[in-house]
Amino acid sequence: MFKEIGEERPFNGILRQIIENIQSGKLKPGAALPAERNMAETMGVSRAALREALRALELLGILKSVPGGGNYITEDLETWLIGPLSVLFQLNNGRIRQNQQLRAALERENAILAAKKCTPLDAAELWMIIARLDAAEDEKERGQLDKELHQKIARIADNPMIFSVLSAADKLTENIISGTRDYIMRKNQSSSAVDDQHRRLVEAIINGDPQEAEKCMSEHMVTVEEYMAEMLEDK
Repeated sequence: MFKEIGEERPFNGILRQIIENIQSGKLKPGAALPAERNMAETMGVSRAALREALRALELLGILKSVPGGGNYITEDLETWLIGPLSVLFQLNNGRIRQNQQLRAALERENAILAAKKCTPLDAAELWMIIARLDAAEDEKERGQLDKELHQKIARIADNPMIFSVLSAADKLTENIISGTRDYIMRKNQSSSAVDDQHRRLVEAIINGDPQEAEKCMSEHMVTVEEYMAEMLEDK
């Protein structure tokens, strides 16, 4: 699995070999790495250099270290980008609008991909979420179902990079996004327009119409951005 590092910088060589083993499937999610002493001897590096690289991978969310129990590949590699990207987005904390613009671009691409990949089972699950949204009266529950719908579309799109970046962007604006429905109701505006956008979006995805799916998602994202802008002005 690992081999001696030549003239390459130890830090880079360790990272490269671990990542290559993950990509090839030799190291699967949840798998344990060999003992640090064995890894260091095999690669021909010091244990200090190995620990530096392992720590970097842990900070990135690719590895999970258990005190006294070794190092493990993260079980859900789809979400490994969320941690580091969340830090970057927080450093950009004053630019909520730009963050929402990023979300909108990713959501549109998810809608296009989902329309191309939606299976009958996916379609049934999408309609089930819509039905639960229609039946729910509690706004917090409806907000959670709204989030569930977008996550399901992202799962259907099946692009781990988009999913991770979008999840990180969502994490930064989570409180604002979850409060959008409450804001609409406080302004005595009906949420039926948003619900109708969701319904038409799901229909386009199920019908395998990427153009219509992108159009519906774009319309929905514009609506969400408008409400978020109003909410920020009111604060």
